[in-house]
This record gives sequence, structure tokens and C-alpha cells, in this order.
Amino acid sequence: MKNTINLVIISIWMAIATISCSKKEELVDKIPAKVGSYYPNSGKAGTLVTIEGQGFSGAITEFSATVAGSSAEVISATPTSVVLRVPKGDKSGGIVLKYGSNSFDVGTYTYQDLSVLKIFPTNGTGGTQLRIDGEGFGSTDKPAEVYVNGKKALVVSVTDKVIVAEIPEDAGYGAVEVRVDGKKSQGQNFTYQVVRSIKPLTGGAGTKVTLTGEGFEKVSSGNIVDFNGKIAVVLESSPEKIVVVAPAGVSTGLLSVNINEQKISGPKFTVVGKPEIGAVSPLSGPKGAEMTISGLLFSKELDENQVFINGKQVAVSSSSENQLKLIIPGGTGSGKVRVVVNDQSVEGPQFKDQTLGIRSISPDNGLAGTSVTLLGTGFSTNAAENRVYFNGVLTPVTSASENKLVMEAPQGVATGEVKVIVGGQDALAPQPFRRAGVMTFVGGPGSTVFGNNLAGMAIDAQGNLYVADPENKQVKKVSPTGSVSILQVDGANAVFDYPTGIVVDPQNNIYVSDQRTNQIFKITPAGKRTIHAKGFSPGSMCLDLSGNLYVAVAGFAQGINKVNVAGNYTKVPGPSWVMAKPFVDSQGVLYYSDQNTSSNNGIEIVRPGDARGERWVGGSDAGYQDGIGTNTYFNGIGGITAGLNNRLIVADNYNYAIREVNMSTREVTTLIKGTNGYVDGTLSTARFGLIKDVVVDKDGNIYLLDVGNKAIRKLFLK
Repeated sequence: MKNTINLVIISIWMAIATISCSKKEELVDKIPAKVGSYYPNSGKAGTLVTIEGQGFSGAITEFSATVAGSSAEVISATPTSVVLRVPKGDKSGGIVLKYGSNSFDVGTYTYQDLSVLKIFPTNGTGGTQLRIDGEGFGSTDKPAEVYVNGKKALVVSVTDKVIVAEIPEDAGYGAVEVRVDGKKSQGQNFTYQVVRSIKPLTGGAGTKVTLTGEGFEKVSSGNIVDFNGKIAVVLESSPEKIVVVAPAGVSTGLLSVNINEQKISGPKFTVVGKPEIGAVSPLSGPKGAEMTISGLLFSKELDENQVFINGKQVAVSSSSENQLKLIIPGGTGSGKVRVVVNDQSVEGPQFKDQTLGIRSISPDNGLAGTSVTLLGTGFSTNAAENRVYFNGVLTPVTSASENKLVMEAPQGVATGEVKVIVGGQDALAPQPFRRAGVMTFVGGPGSTVFGNNLAGMAIDAQGNLYVADPENKQVKKVSPTGSVSILQVDGANAVFDYPTGIVVDPQNNIYVSDQRTNQIFKITPAGKRTIHAKGFSPGSMCLDLSGNLYVAVAGFAQGINKVNVAGNYTKVPGPSWVMAKPFVDSQGVLYYSDQNTSSNNGIEIVRPGDARGERWVGGSDAGYQDGIGTNTYFNGIGGITAGLNNRLIVADNYNYAIREVNMSTREVTTLIKGTNGYVDGTLSTARFGLIKDVVVDKDGNIYLLDVGNKAIRKLFLK
């Protein structure tokens, strides 16, 4: 019984195998036999000629061939090529290949000494060195010539059996031909390859990149694409185009394609991070409203940016590296805004598909009482029906139209979002309102709190300010609430001759430089005064972490003295004529502005052990420009102090600006730039006079010693 079952199973398998073979034969028969190229087309008797094609079988017995009518031996056959041996003879003629019932006129074979037997490589780009093996390359008339697809190649070297030539640019696809003494011989076809362009030129891992050019392999596996050494996955390919995915770990560098071990390089692919969304305006609105998306790392190529609202793609109407614009189509529903740049995606804020929306807020910073205008859609013309909140504080609307609301920033305003509620809808402004601007903390043009020509300012750990007031021969103390008093010594008002520089150490000891008495005084928290140093005319000064004072010496080219904790002083190498307050960092590096070497328009540094100073930011030419290092411009530095987060805060007097310097990168940015005058207000409307000194409190607020207006001004940035 078991043997019977086994015989049945074997019979079934044999039947399946027979059917399978039959199907395979039918499949082969369905591919029509076709002849393509052949090589060489000349040579002596016995030369092997390869005929390339398709739809053949691998059985030699199914083929026969003749050359100029004489029978030729077929020595090998595959589905894509047949090789025959040229018979004896001296009469040139056609090659005829017979395959089954098919007969093919392959081409002409010429009996001669000249023959191109083999070329290597068979593919490559312009400039590729091509080796041609054959016979009869030696010439008695003129040197051998080489043509690739009809274009002349540069012959590098020739022997009777080997030629080396360089592939010409844009050679295309075609036969390699050698010409010697009026004879011609063609060998294999050469495939010219080049990557002409890639798109996009920027992106990251996962970005789909399209290569366009010539001579790529049709089969994807025949093209090995790498991004600066990292192999990519090929999604599709044709002779003119390859689509790949940038691999994980991709880095900036040349993109190249390796085909048959021949490497061709294309343009550089630059790796950039994912796009960043800074603000979307409006965050809600009706069909037909224009949306602006500001941010970083967008593409200036319009078709490389995609925007989705609630998962629905919206056409981008214009693009730059920092801004995208589109028309809200309506009907998207409410949902997240998403930006995709070259297959790198970032999700932004929520968008509401509704009639109410805020397009802009102006200004977007200020203090209590600042007039603020909102532009948008869907507002009520009845002012009372528009409820506006600044960081949760309800603010009365003073005027209203369908597209515009005006109100004042409320008392106690703090940095936060601005929201409008009309009926059952609410909308957010595209960016928060920042509590920022300039206000007068103490004094003013008509005030008698301070005299003229205020000289220096310092702050203690409790937030008390100390101001050198040389006209009144006093040091004024200003509490965090703005209350002003006179510095006391032994219970009485301290009197100086001409106080200029002032610093406070961590123990709340106050040091005052009295320029005309050539002394530096130390006043303890208990109000006791002693002479700390003497013997030179001291001006502005700063303190290092070890308790050493760095004191600008008054007068032309007098430099800076370092005064130690015992009151002894030495000259600091480097500085020449320093008139503004210097600064020393935690590593003992001295930062200063020098009238002699930089016309007070730059900052120089001296490191411990240096014999001279070096330019750090700015230069001797006056101007105004943010940037990095010496590629920046100032116009009269009025004081240097430490800010938060490893930053220096610098008063830029004649630009009426406060600048910030990143101490790690030397990047200079502008915190506020005004004009000469006296106006409290927003970062764009405030005006001030000559800034002699700056200090920063623990919260990052900056106090400006506005000598021109006899005032201390407070700069809020958050």
C-alpha cells in the first residue's frame, strides 16, 4: 500500500515538472530572437567574433553561421550571445547567423591584419583611459586613430597590439573604432556615463534624490550609488535617471555612481537639518486668506517644499530659505501645520479652519501702555464684543473693525500669547507679545537726582545700583525699587573729589576710583572707608574672580593697571588708551576697547601671560554691522559687562545700540538699536543718549547709564 502511494506521489511530481519545463520553454519561445551588435568586424582567419542579442537558447546545435559564404564554427552560445570562429579565407563579406528557422544578416567582416579584439572598460565617463587589445595597430603612414561612437579620442600610447586612449566628453553610446593606414576596425560598444544633475541638492537621511544623466543601467541592482561613501537604496532606474534614498549617516560630500566597477562622480549633496517653523500667520482664518510660514531651512526651490494642514496638502505659492507662503483653501478642518522639505518633516502649531484669525501683531513687544494693533479677519465692529487677552489679562479694545483691533498693553503685562475671542471662536496671534522695551528707572533730562557727566555704574548681589556722580562728588545708591540715596561713610554722606569708576565685590565691598586724588577707596558694608591703592590717576575699572582690580589709567596712552588684593599694582601689557569700562572673564582674559589701536570701535583681549593684545571683535573703522569676530563694526564703545549665558553686553554709543557678543563664537548681535533722544517705549521706538556704562541684573535686565539724559534706563528683553 505504502509503495503504491509513493508511486502516485512520484508520478504527480513528474507531471508537475513536465508542465513546468513546458511552461519555461513556452516562455523562452515567446521572447523573439534578435541580433544587436557584433565585434570585432575585421581580422584574420581564426578570429573569434561575438554576436550580441536576445531570445537565443544555450544549445550550440541550434546555430550555424557563415562568413562571406564560408561555413564558420559556432563555439559557444548563451541566451544573449553567440561566439563563432572566422574560417580561412581572404574575401571579405557578410556574417549570416542562422538560429532555428531564423536567419540574421549580422554585418560585414573584413579580412585584414587590423582587428579590435577587446576593450576595457566598456563604460565610463569623459577622460576614462580605455585599453584596446587587438592586432595591426602599428602604422607605416600615420599614427593610429581611435573613435568612440564617431567622436575622436585622444590616443595616449600605441603598440602593435595595444592602444590606450582617453574617452572624449559626451561620447554617447557606440562602437570603438580604430583606424590605421586607411583601414578601419570596430570593437565593442562603449557606454558613456555621466551624472549631470541631482535634485534636490540638500537634505538628510531619507531624502529621495533623483540623478539625471547618461549611461545608467536599466536594472536597479546594476547601479551602486553612494553619498560620500554611504551606499544608498536605489528605488528605480533607467539609462537617463536613477531615484535613490539618502542613507542613514549621510554626510555632506560628492554623490557618485558605480557601474561595472567604474565610478562616476556627480554634484555635491549637502546635508542640512530638518526645517524649523518659527511662526505661522495666521493660526486661524477663512478660505482665501494668505498664510505665511517663517522659519529656517526651507528650500528656495518651490517644488521642494510641501505644506500640510490637518494632513491635507496645500499648494505653496512662493518660497525662500526662511519663508513659505500659501493661500488657505478652506475645508481643511482644524489640525497641525506640517512642513516637509526634501522628505524631512517638521510639525508646527495648530491651525483652526474658521472665519476668525489674527494675521499680525504690531508691535510684538513693549511695556504697559504700549499701543498694540491686531490685523486679521472675523473681528466684530463692536469693540466690546472682541475680548483680547495678553497672557491671560483681559484688555479693553479702543477701536475695532472687521479686520483691525487697537488696544493698549495692560498694566502688569508679561510675555505670553495674545488671544482674541469673538462669539464662540478664539484665535491666537502668530507670535507672543514680549514684555520688552526701555523705561526710565531713575532720573531724566529735567531731573536733579544726578548731575551731568555720570561716570560709572555697578550692581550688587541684592540688585542695588551704585552710580559715580563726579559733578556732585558723590556715589548714589539706587535700590531695586528706584529709591535713591547717597553712599554713606561713618554714618555721613561720602564725599569724593572726582569719582569715576566703581565696582562691588561678592562681599559687598565697594571700590571707588577717585581720579583727581590718584586714589582708589574701599568702603565696607559697615560704611568704613580705607585707601586701597594710590599713586596713579584711576578711571573705569572691573574686578576678576580673585579680587584683583583692572583699572584704566586716565590720560593719553596710560594703559591699564592691575591692582591686587593688597593694593599693589602692575602694568598690564597690551592696553594703551582705555576710556570705557573693561571686563575680565573666569579664565583671567581681559577684554577692553582701546582708543589708540581701534579708535574705541572694537574689543581687544589679553590672555594671562600675553605680551600684547589682539583684536577680538570689531576694528578701528567706525560702522554698524553684526557678524562674527573682526567682520563686525561698532561706533564708540561705552562699556563692557557680563550678560547671561556666556555673553558680553556692550554699549555701542554712536549707533545708539546695545550689542551682545557670544564669548564662545565671537558672534555679535544687536539687542536694541535706537536713535538719539529721550523716549521710553518698545525696542523699535525707544531713544536714548550717550551710554557711559552698562550692568546686568540676575534676571538679565540691562541697566543703561544714559549720561546724555542724566538717567538710568532699564532695558527689558523678556
